[in-house]
Amino acid sequence: MELLLSDPIGYLDTFLLIMVRVLGITVLVPFFGNSNVPMMTKIILSFFISVIVFSTASIVAPVSSSNIFAYGGVVAIEFVTGLAIGFGAYVVYSILSLAGQFIDMQIGFSMVNVFDPLSEIQLTITGNLYYYLLMIITLILNAHHYFLKTLIDSFFRIPLGGAVLSPALEEATVGFIPAYFSMALRIATPIFFVMLITNVVLGILARTVPQLNMFVVGFPIKILFGLSTIFVMLAFFDNISEMLIGESQKQMMEIIEGMMP
Repeated sequence: MELLLSDPIGYLDTFLLIMVRVLGITVLVPFFGNSNVPMMTKIILSFFISVIVFSTASIVAPVSSSNIFAYGGVVAIEFVTGLAIGFGAYVVYSILSLAGQFIDMQIGFSMVNVFDPLSEIQLTITGNLYYYLLMIITLILNAHHYFLKTLIDSFFRIPLGGAVLSPALEEATVGFIPAYFSMALRIATPIFFVMLITNVVLGILARTVPQLNMFVVGFPIKILFGLSTIFVMLAFFDNISEMLIGESQKQMMEIIEGMMP
């Protein structure tokens, strides 16, 4: 308390920079960054997390707020740093949205979209189902605690205003793109396989029984087999969730290491 009273402006400068980074992470990180979470709630959460970080870590602002331009630059750096770390988890969780689009295109649900409040875009129903199942499993496994742990750990690895752009950061972001599509395709592979067999069987029936209207018969059959496959895949969804949660943790740490000075 005596230290705080001795230099209140300096401590306030440090606290503000900490809160800016925390807010940048909570804007994008899954669960905390959902758009249906009120902004005031995010600000309050960021405030209390910042109080904990400020109380437990010896962090000092690199510049004083008396230098407006230099301090404003550090504020921008901290906010971008928080966004980059939160984006590492967000992009992994969005893999399920892409996998859901692949699945619905095969079944015939590609025109049936719902509004996703997190990304504020239209998503297919299977992608939305998978995403919210993953969110529930994240809460059950307390995996959201890791987001908070990574957030606090970032202050020990990246000092305030010390984030840098390095080849490791490029590898962690751009290099993740092939894995992004690969994991989405792996999740949707059972549907691809079932729909391939279904289309082959329907093609054979169309040649052997030309009187049969394949459009009228094939559409409900593909929906039936597609939904049955999704139901069977739900039994293995815990393995998919563990893979994605682990990948999100790895991605966040790689981004932090890529911005370390």
